[in-house]
Amino acid sequence: MRTRLRNLGVFSLSAIDLFASAMGAFIIITIILMPDYQKEVRLEGHLEYIESLAGQTDAHLNDTEQGINSIQTSLSTAQTRQLELQAEQDIVSSELETIRAQLQARNEHPPPPPPSPVKTEEEQGSNLVTFRFLGLKTDKTRILLLIDMNKYLAGHQALVAKTVARALESLQVGYEFGILGFQQLDSGPRYHRWPENGELTAMNNTSRAQALHFVRQLSGKFEGSSSLQDAFTLAFASPAEAIILISDGLPNPTYNDGLPPRALVQAIVLSNPDGKEVHAVTIGDYFKYKGTVEFMESLARANSGSFLALAQ
Repeated sequence: MRTRLRNLGVFSLSAIDLFASAMGAFIIITIILMPDYQKEVRLEGHLEYIESLAGQTDAHLNDTEQGINSIQTSLSTAQTRQLELQAEQDIVSSELETIRAQLQARNEHPPPPPPSPVKTEEEQGSNLVTFRFLGLKTDKTRILLLIDMNKYLAGHQALVAKTVARALESLQVGYEFGILGFQQLDSGPRYHRWPENGELTAMNNTSRAQALHFVRQLSGKFEGSSSLQDAFTLAFASPAEAIILISDGLPNPTYNDGLPPRALVQAIVLSNPDGKEVHAVTIGDYFKYKGTVEFMESLARANSGSFLALAQ
């Protein structure tokens, strides 16, 4: 019995020694690996922080790109407006210089009273005869009637026809004339010419009657908008020396290269290298729109012509 108790006690001490050794080894290993574990924990924290910074950076970049695009759009708009204002300033400066020069010339050299020439039969049809139409006058003998046929003049077709008829009645034998109606439709520009070849024809009773018949046929065809810039390009290419524009005087920038009225006047002047006269006749409710009269007056004045307004 004593032997059994002695052997059992030895085994218990051995087990305790084994456990103590294992525990010591675990503690030693833990101490050795502890710095690496701390580094890994810190590294994960750094990675999360870096990812957070990257997200914030992407958001700032997106905001910056949007801001740059907005600034570029604003800059483009400002540059366009600057060009428009520069064109308006050039026109106003030119008008002021013209008026100043006229006033100075009038003060220094008052014009003599106009003579009263006697017209003879040989003079009829020559430049000595002045064409007069409702206050418009010119010594040119080759006339083109340029008729705006946009939809806003549909309610004034009778007045348009009457105005053209009165102009034709004022033309005498020896003059040459033509008619060009213009409008801008969804399908593109449309032109109505008389004569059809776009040339001018001599004034006589037959040609006057044919022209009046052509104008009456235009009734019911007033629609769409109008491109004055394109119409004047055709008019200036014709053999006419003087152009009489019949319009409501409300140019749509959409069909005139986006130009506002003053810049459009300047563009038309630049497209008139031969200096052909342009006379402007405003038709319709011009008294409702201040810009109508201003545009038509400026257009006529800038092209050595005169202005007239007619209402129903």
